[in-house]
Amino acid sequence: MKPFAPFSFNRLSPLACKWLLLRLLFAGLGLACAPAWADTASEIEALIQNKQWVPAQRLIQAELDRKSSSAQSPQWRLMSSQVLAGLGKADEAIGTLQSLIQDFPELPESYNNLGVLLAAQGQYGAAVEALLGAVQARPNYKVALKNLGDLYTALAQQAYEKANALSDAKSILPLPKPAAEVTTTTNTRTLR
Repeated sequence: MKPFAPFSFNRLSPLACKWLLLRLLFAGLGLACAPAWADTASEIEALIQNKQWVPAQRLIQAELDRKSSSAQSPQWRLMSSQVLAGLGKADEAIGTLQSLIQDFPELPESYNNLGVLLAAQGQYGAAVEALLGAVQARPNYKVALKNLGDLYTALAQQAYEKANALSDAKSILPLPKPAAEVTTTTNTRTLR
């Protein structure tokens, strides 16, 4: 067995050498830009957590103005929808989330956030569908399951309140006759 020889660019053709150097250059640039992108993303997330919508929107817009490819990532689009919702632009946020779902149907967060916005607008049927989409994308997504449970609870509460508001005498429908009759006697002739 030959001993391991160190890699040498002399073994590569000039074209392969250029290709390798170009790949290394782009990889180096990507690594150099990644910390800046991560810092901006974490700064925006902190602003969103503190409900500082305008500064968060400025940072997102600055990244979009730079035409950065990271600004079109699902994470940035999700943060953008949160900022739009925080600024009271729910319809724009819903549009962003619907677009995100079209492009990345496997991401449950966009379904969850869409469901919350739709429920806030009183579109309960669509909200249930969106939250079910989140659970379908990730069956153990705790936040979506809790939101779905809260929505079902609110819908049940509304139904009970509506039923209680109706007058008792005229609104109660007669109970239907049972489909099967129950007997307490045994007919021994039919058992034989």
